[in-house]
Amino acid sequence: MLHKDSFIIDPATFSLIQELQAIPELKKFYLVGGTALALQLGHRNSIDIDLFSIKEFDDTEIMDILNSKYSVQEIFRRSNTIISLVNNIKTDFIRHNYPLLIQPITEDGITFLSKEDIAGMKFHAIIQSGKRLKDFIDIYFLLEHFSMQQLVGFFSSKYTYSNPMIAMKAVNYFDDIDENIDPPKMLNPLSVKTITDRIKEATLHPEKIFNQKK
Repeated sequence: MLHKDSFIIDPATFSLIQELQAIPELKKFYLVGGTALALQLGHRNSIDIDLFSIKEFDDTEIMDILNSKYSVQEIFRRSNTIISLVNNIKTDFIRHNYPLLIQPITEDGITFLSKEDIAGMKFHAIIQSGKRLKDFIDIYFLLEHFSMQQLVGFFSSKYTYSNPMIAMKAVNYFDDIDENIDPPKMLNPLSVKTITDRIKEATLHPEKIFNQKK
């Protein structure tokens, strides 16, 4: 059951995802990232739409479709990549050619990736940049569903060329965190220390799954 409370996701954003994924030419895309995870866990607010596909796509065709139906502002575009605002909602279309750990899930007219796939992608994102607090928040809550050992396993299975030790080092390096970059809203805010302490403990006890906070 998806968490559709307006605090988690704005109803306009939810409706736009449904509309976009109903367009035949966009059926190859699935929702990923913080919004896909927030819909599953209900742990924080998320405002962006990240639509990824394993398959190549024609960026010109997609832009033509979007422009025919919505108010669109193109921010950046190249082959297999569109960064845009659709009806003033940040909406990205990106080819991400890595294997799916679990087939995409469809519920309430939205097709999204599993927690396992998103977990692997979160590690990948943190390796690329450890500045976004929201990525560490997502790891904090994923540790209530999986152990650190499992999370690193998802990363290694999805990105087979990568070194899991680099992932462990990245997720335990906190000096680059910038709390002012896209700070997420949470019903029960957490301090950075609370987040990093859990990650450190999970690293020391890699088979531990944490109890969910009430």
